[in-house]
Amino acid sequence: MSFHKVVDKRHHEVNAVIGCKAPSLYEMPDRLVCAMLANILGGPASNSLLNKELREKRGWVYGIECSYTQYADTGILAITFGCDKPNLEACQKAIDKILKRLCEVPFTPAQLKAYRKQLLGQLAISADAGEAQCLSMGKSMLAWGTIMSPEETRNAIQAITPEDLQKMAVRLFSPDSLCSLVYL
Repeated sequence: MSFHKVVDKRHHEVNAVIGCKAPSLYEMPDRLVCAMLANILGGPASNSLLNKELREKRGWVYGIECSYTQYADTGILAITFGCDKPNLEACQKAIDKILKRLCEVPFTPAQLKAYRKQLLGQLAISADAGEAQCLSMGKSMLAWGTIMSPEETRNAIQAITPEDLQKMAVRLFSPDSLCSLVYL
C-alpha cells in the first residue's frame, strides 16, 4: 500500500521522508543485503550515493540519510532529507533517478569491493562502542538465541553479490512500494 502526503506546516525548510517496507529481523540473508544497500544509499559516510549527489554535488539538501530498522514481523527503510522549498522537486527527481539506477544497473565488482570495505570498516569502528555492542548482542540473543561472531558477519557481507543488491533494490524501490511524507 503506497501513499504520498504533503502537509503544509508553514516552515522555511522542507522535511521529507521516503520509505518502504523492508526485510524483517528474521529474514536472513535479506536483512544484511538491505543493511548494505541502505549504507550505500545514505549511510554515515559522506560518499554515500544520496549525499554525494544531493549535498556535495548539487548543494540542494541540508542533510540526507538512509536508515533501515528491523522489527520481528517487518522492517522499514527510510530516506530522510531537509531542503529549501524551491529544491524539493529537484531532490525528489534526483532520488528517484538514483533508486531507478539501483534497480536497473548492478554494481561492478570494484564498486562492491569498495562498499564492502567501507561497511566492514564502519562495523569495526562501532565495535569500540561498548554499550552499542552490548545492546546488539542482547538483541541477537533474544531474537536468535545466539550471537554472530565478527568472522561470521564478515563472511556474510563478503557473500553479498551485485545481483543480491539489485534484487533487493527492485523489491524495495518499485514505485508502488514507496511512500512519502513531506512537511512544507
